[in-house]
Amino acid sequence: MHAIELKDPAGFGNEFLRLTLLQGFQSLTKRDLELLIFVLLERDGAVDRGASNATVALQLRVTPAKVKGLRRDGYARWRALVPEDADAALQRIVATVLTEANLRSGAKHVSERSRKDGFLAVRIEHPDDAQRFEQAILEVGALPVYERNREVVAVRFDTLLKIAERWGFLQPDPQATVAALKKLAPTSEEVADLLKKDVTQLRWDDVRRALNSLGAKAVSSTVEGGLKGLLKLAFPFIPG
Repeated sequence: MHAIELKDPAGFGNEFLRLTLLQGFQSLTKRDLELLIFVLLERDGAVDRGASNATVALQLRVTPAKVKGLRRDGYARWRALVPEDADAALQRIVATVLTEANLRSGAKHVSERSRKDGFLAVRIEHPDDAQRFEQAILEVGALPVYERNREVVAVRFDTLLKIAERWGFLQPDPQATVAALKKLAPTSEEVADLLKKDVTQLRWDDVRRALNSLGAKAVSSTVEGGLKGLLKLAFPFIPG
Protein backbone atom coordinates (compact mmCIF):
# COMPACT_ATOMS: atom_id res chain seq x y z
CA MET A 1 0.00 0.00 0.00
CA HIS A 2 1.35 3.41 -0.99
CA ALA A 3 0.91 6.27 1.46
CA ILE A 4 -1.02 9.26 0.16
CA GLU A 5 1.28 12.21 -0.42
CA LEU A 6 0.05 15.57 -1.73
CA LYS A 7 1.82 16.86 -4.81
CA ASP A 8 0.76 20.45 -4.10
CA PRO A 9 0.00 20.75 -0.35
CA ALA A 10 -0.36 24.53 -0.49
CA GLY A 11 -2.81 24.39 -3.41
CA PHE A 12 -4.82 21.66 -1.70
CA GLY A 13 -4.99 23.58 1.59
CA ASN A 14 -5.85 26.92 -0.02
CA GLU A 15 -8.67 25.44 -2.09
CA PHE A 16 -10.08 23.51 0.85
CA LEU A 17 -10.05 26.62 3.05
CA ARG A 18 -11.58 28.79 0.33
CA LEU A 19 -14.48 26.45 -0.27
CA THR A 20 -15.20 25.70 3.38
CA LEU A 21 -15.38 29.43 4.15
CA LEU A 22 -17.16 30.46 0.95
CA GLN A 23 -20.54 29.24 2.16
CA GLY A 24 -19.90 30.05 5.81
CA PHE A 25 -17.97 28.09 8.41
CA GLN A 26 -19.74 24.82 9.38
CA SER A 27 -22.26 25.27 6.56
CA LEU A 28 -20.98 22.15 4.76
CA THR A 29 -22.22 18.79 6.02
CA LYS A 30 -19.86 15.97 6.99
CA ARG A 31 -20.68 14.26 3.68
CA ASP A 32 -19.96 17.47 1.74
CA LEU A 33 -16.56 17.72 3.41
CA GLU A 34 -15.73 14.06 2.71
CA LEU A 35 -16.60 14.47 -0.97
CA LEU A 36 -14.68 17.75 -1.18
CA ILE A 37 -11.53 16.21 0.33
CA PHE A 38 -11.74 13.22 -2.00
CA VAL A 39 -12.20 15.28 -5.17
CA LEU A 40 -9.33 17.55 -4.15
CA LEU A 41 -7.14 14.47 -3.57
CA GLU A 42 -7.87 13.24 -7.11
CA ARG A 43 -7.39 16.71 -8.54
CA ASP A 44 -4.02 16.97 -6.81
CA GLY A 45 -2.99 13.56 -8.13
CA ALA A 46 -2.33 12.16 -4.66
CA VAL A 47 -5.10 9.70 -5.52
CA ASP A 48 -4.76 8.47 -9.10
CA ARG A 49 -7.98 9.01 -11.03
CA GLY A 50 -7.10 6.07 -13.29
CA ALA A 51 -6.46 3.67 -10.39
CA SER A 52 -8.92 0.90 -9.63
CA ASN A 53 -11.46 1.25 -6.84
CA ALA A 54 -9.68 -1.54 -4.97
CA THR A 55 -6.32 0.24 -5.17
CA VAL A 56 -7.76 3.51 -3.89
CA ALA A 57 -9.67 1.64 -1.19
CA LEU A 58 -6.38 0.30 0.17
CA GLN A 59 -4.97 3.82 0.27
CA LEU A 60 -7.98 5.24 2.09
CA ARG A 61 -8.61 2.13 4.25
CA VAL A 62 -12.21 1.80 3.10
CA THR A 63 -14.10 -0.66 0.89
CA PRO A 64 -14.06 -0.49 -2.95
CA ALA A 65 -17.81 0.17 -2.81
CA LYS A 66 -17.12 3.21 -0.64
CA VAL A 67 -14.59 4.52 -3.18
CA LYS A 68 -17.09 4.05 -5.99
CA GLY A 69 -19.61 6.10 -4.04
CA LEU A 70 -17.06 8.83 -3.33
CA ARG A 71 -16.18 9.04 -7.02
CA ARG A 72 -19.79 9.10 -8.15
CA ASP A 73 -21.14 11.56 -5.59
CA GLY A 74 -17.95 13.62 -5.37
CA TYR A 75 -18.01 14.67 -9.00
CA ALA A 76 -21.76 15.21 -8.93
CA ARG A 77 -21.29 17.63 -6.01
CA TRP A 78 -17.94 19.27 -6.83
CA ARG A 79 -17.51 18.86 -10.61
CA ALA A 80 -16.68 22.57 -11.02
CA LEU A 81 -13.42 21.95 -9.11
CA VAL A 82 -12.10 19.69 -11.87
CA PRO A 83 -12.80 21.50 -15.14
CA GLU A 84 -11.78 19.42 -18.14
CA ASP A 85 -12.36 19.93 -21.84
CA ALA A 86 -14.75 17.24 -23.07
CA ASP A 87 -12.50 16.19 -25.97
CA ALA A 88 -9.43 16.01 -23.73
CA ALA A 89 -11.40 14.00 -21.16
CA LEU A 90 -12.49 11.45 -23.75
CA GLN A 91 -8.91 11.08 -25.02
CA ARG A 92 -7.69 10.49 -21.46
CA ILE A 93 -10.42 7.92 -20.81
CA VAL A 94 -9.85 6.04 -24.07
CA ALA A 95 -6.08 5.95 -23.47
CA THR A 96 -6.76 4.38 -20.07
CA VAL A 97 -9.43 1.83 -20.94
CA LEU A 98 -8.12 0.50 -24.28
CA THR A 99 -4.85 -0.86 -22.93
CA GLU A 100 -4.15 -4.58 -23.38
CA ALA A 101 -4.24 -5.20 -19.63
CA ASN A 102 -7.59 -3.48 -19.18
CA LEU A 103 -9.16 -5.17 -22.20
CA ARG A 104 -7.92 -8.54 -20.95
CA SER A 105 -9.49 -7.84 -17.57
CA GLY A 106 -12.77 -6.69 -19.10
CA ALA A 107 -12.98 -9.75 -21.37
CA LYS A 108 -13.72 -11.89 -18.32
CA HIS A 109 -17.06 -10.13 -17.98
CA VAL A 110 -18.42 -10.46 -21.52
CA SER A 111 -19.86 -13.61 -23.07
CA GLU A 112 -18.26 -15.63 -25.85
CA ARG A 113 -21.28 -14.89 -28.02
CA SER A 114 -20.77 -11.14 -27.63
CA ARG A 115 -17.10 -11.46 -28.59
CA LYS A 116 -18.05 -13.41 -31.71
CA ASP A 117 -20.48 -10.62 -32.56
CA GLY A 118 -17.60 -8.14 -32.48
CA PHE A 119 -18.21 -6.67 -29.01
CA LEU A 120 -15.17 -5.55 -27.04
CA ALA A 121 -15.36 -5.47 -23.24
CA VAL A 122 -14.28 -2.09 -21.86
CA ARG A 123 -13.77 -1.84 -18.11
CA ILE A 124 -14.20 1.60 -16.51
CA GLU A 125 -14.30 1.74 -12.72
CA HIS A 126 -14.49 5.51 -12.26
CA PRO A 127 -18.23 6.38 -12.45
CA ASP A 128 -17.57 9.88 -13.83
CA ASP A 129 -15.36 8.51 -16.62
CA ALA A 130 -17.88 5.75 -17.34
CA GLN A 131 -20.61 8.35 -17.76
CA ARG A 132 -18.50 10.33 -20.24
CA PHE A 133 -17.65 7.21 -22.26
CA GLU A 134 -21.27 6.07 -22.35
CA GLN A 135 -22.29 9.52 -23.59
CA ALA A 136 -19.73 9.23 -26.40
CA ILE A 137 -21.28 5.90 -27.41
CA LEU A 138 -24.74 7.49 -27.48
CA GLU A 139 -23.52 10.47 -29.52
CA VAL A 140 -22.44 8.22 -32.39
CA GLY A 141 -25.82 6.51 -32.47
CA ALA A 142 -24.99 3.33 -30.55
CA LEU A 143 -26.05 2.02 -27.14
CA PRO A 144 -23.86 0.88 -24.23
CA VAL A 145 -24.41 -2.82 -23.49
CA TYR A 146 -23.92 -4.41 -20.07
CA GLU A 147 -23.78 -8.09 -19.30
CA ARG A 148 -22.35 -9.35 -16.01
CA ASN A 149 -20.84 -6.23 -14.45
CA ARG A 150 -21.94 -2.58 -14.54
CA GLU A 151 -18.28 -1.54 -14.60
CA VAL A 152 -17.80 -3.31 -17.94
CA VAL A 153 -19.49 -2.02 -21.08
CA ALA A 154 -19.59 -4.12 -24.25
CA VAL A 155 -18.96 -1.92 -27.29
CA ARG A 156 -18.63 -2.96 -30.92
CA PHE A 157 -15.39 -2.22 -32.75
CA ASP A 158 -17.28 -0.21 -35.38
CA THR A 159 -18.68 1.99 -32.58
CA LEU A 160 -15.13 2.71 -31.40
CA LEU A 161 -14.25 3.60 -34.98
CA LYS A 162 -17.20 6.02 -35.12
CA ILE A 163 -16.01 7.62 -31.88
CA ALA A 164 -12.50 7.98 -33.33
CA GLU A 165 -13.96 9.66 -36.43
CA ARG A 166 -16.37 11.86 -34.48
CA TRP A 167 -13.66 13.27 -32.23
CA GLY A 168 -10.99 13.55 -34.91
CA PHE A 169 -8.65 10.92 -33.49
CA LEU A 170 -8.54 8.88 -36.70
CA GLN A 171 -6.14 9.60 -39.55
CA PRO A 172 -8.46 11.19 -42.18
CA ASP A 173 -6.23 10.33 -45.14
CA PRO A 174 -7.24 6.91 -46.57
CA GLN A 175 -3.83 6.48 -48.23
CA ALA A 176 -2.02 6.95 -44.92
CA THR A 177 -4.36 4.46 -43.24
CA VAL A 178 -3.77 1.88 -45.96
CA ALA A 179 -0.01 2.36 -45.56
CA ALA A 180 -0.38 1.68 -41.85
CA LEU A 181 -2.48 -1.40 -42.59
CA LYS A 182 0.27 -2.76 -44.83
CA LYS A 183 2.67 -2.58 -41.89
CA LEU A 184 0.24 -4.66 -39.80
CA ALA A 185 0.18 -7.25 -42.60
CA PRO A 186 -3.34 -8.49 -41.83
CA THR A 187 -4.67 -11.56 -43.65
CA SER A 188 -8.14 -10.56 -44.74
CA GLU A 189 -10.03 -10.67 -48.03
CA GLU A 190 -11.36 -7.18 -47.37
CA VAL A 191 -7.88 -5.76 -46.89
CA ALA A 192 -6.50 -7.74 -49.85
CA ASP A 193 -9.21 -6.20 -52.05
CA LEU A 194 -8.45 -2.78 -50.60
CA LEU A 195 -4.75 -3.05 -51.36
CA LYS A 196 -5.47 -3.99 -54.98
CA LYS A 197 -7.16 -0.66 -55.60
CA ASP A 198 -5.44 2.42 -56.92
CA VAL A 199 -4.47 4.28 -53.74
CA THR A 200 -5.13 7.61 -55.44
CA GLN A 201 -8.76 6.55 -55.97
CA LEU A 202 -9.42 5.22 -52.50
CA ARG A 203 -12.44 6.52 -50.62
CA TRP A 204 -12.69 6.67 -46.86
CA ASP A 205 -15.79 4.42 -46.95
CA ASP A 206 -13.64 1.66 -48.50
CA VAL A 207 -11.10 1.96 -45.68
CA ARG A 208 -13.80 2.09 -43.00
CA ARG A 209 -15.38 -1.15 -44.20
CA ALA A 210 -12.02 -2.91 -44.16
CA LEU A 211 -11.19 -1.62 -40.67
CA ASN A 212 -14.60 -2.63 -39.32
CA SER A 213 -14.23 -6.12 -40.76
CA LEU A 214 -10.71 -6.52 -39.38
CA GLY A 215 -11.74 -5.20 -35.98
CA ALA A 216 -14.69 -7.55 -35.67
CA LYS A 217 -12.50 -10.53 -36.60
CA ALA A 218 -9.74 -9.49 -34.18
CA VAL A 219 -12.24 -9.16 -31.32
CA SER A 220 -13.94 -12.49 -32.02
CA SER A 221 -10.62 -14.33 -32.33
CA THR A 222 -9.17 -12.59 -29.23
CA VAL A 223 -5.89 -11.98 -31.07
CA GLU A 224 -4.54 -9.23 -28.85
CA GLY A 225 -1.62 -8.22 -31.05
CA GLY A 226 -3.77 -7.61 -34.12
CA LEU A 227 -6.43 -5.84 -32.10
CA LYS A 228 -3.86 -3.58 -30.47
CA GLY A 229 -2.51 -2.50 -33.85
CA LEU A 230 -5.99 -1.68 -35.14
CA LEU A 231 -6.90 0.25 -32.00
CA LYS A 232 -3.74 2.32 -32.29
CA LEU A 233 -4.72 3.15 -35.87
CA ALA A 234 -8.00 4.57 -34.57
CA PHE A 235 -6.56 6.06 -31.38
CA PRO A 236 -2.86 6.91 -31.94
CA PHE A 237 -2.46 8.16 -28.37
CA ILE A 238 -3.04 4.72 -26.78
CA PRO A 239 0.12 3.91 -24.81
CA GLY A 240 2.44 1.12 -25.94
